[in-house]
Amino acid sequence: MSNEATAHILTEHPMQQLVYETIETTHDLVAMVRHLTTARVEQVALVAITLYFDTDEKTTGSRPLYADATTSTLYLLNSLRTLVRKTDVIFLHGNILYFLLLGANLQGGQIVEGRLWDALLWRIHNTINAEVLRPHSIVIGHSAYPSPSNTIEAFIEAANNVSQSSTTLSERPLRKTAVRSTQQALPNEAESEFPALARKLGIPYLSLLPRKRPIRVQQLVNPKLAQELHCYPVGRERNILTVAMLNPQDHSALERLQQATGLHIYPILTHPRELQTALEQLI
Repeated sequence: MSNEATAHILTEHPMQQLVYETIETTHDLVAMVRHLTTARVEQVALVAITLYFDTDEKTTGSRPLYADATTSTLYLLNSLRTLVRKTDVIFLHGNILYFLLLGANLQGGQIVEGRLWDALLWRIHNTINAEVLRPHSIVIGHSAYPSPSNTIEAFIEAANNVSQSSTTLSERPLRKTAVRSTQQALPNEAESEFPALARKLGIPYLSLLPRKRPIRVQQLVNPKLAQELHCYPVGRERNILTVAMLNPQDHSALERLQQATGLHIYPILTHPRELQTALEQLI
């Protein structure tokens, strides 16, 4: 692959953000963690993301031949880099991304995992760039050392244990696994369980909705329709409209939105109180 092709694909994210170290084996990661915990910090957390690509996908449709798993992994890595601290270290092992969080404990690793997971789902489902392959599935996990993992090897193995997983579709941005033909309302979850419910559905969760939306987004959905369907448009990227909903599995509502806007609908979950406050501002 040419340098020009790689640079073209990554223009959406400035290259100076792409700071990572490539490792050949997990033994390299063990050595680096041992060095850092000896010289700089007493504890660390680790978040591991594995991307699975269809190696035949790059030759289908109108995709250029230089679109491959490596370039696409770097593209996704670059979109996540700003979500961790500059002092944290990112390692790239094939199609596995390791985020080493210096000074963080297990709870800190879990928080960062949730942040990276939501951002990764968003980026994958809102990427229309024909020069980027979408992974057909993704998994994520986290761990901490020296507690609860008391060896670095166990620490890395624990991070590779699947905490959350999602299967994506490479052609259609609307995931049928998260949008099924049902009109049943979502369970009445406690407020603290909504993020967990979103992760279970494989979609992002927004605790706060933007009050000032771009005019082009405001004009896409009639306020009466938004009130009727209990949905709130939050953003658009090319032919994908991201909509916050109380029930992202309401297939009927998704179809009506797609017919009304002519766009693919990507649903995300939000809290009922936040959605109601946002909808009241549309009146």
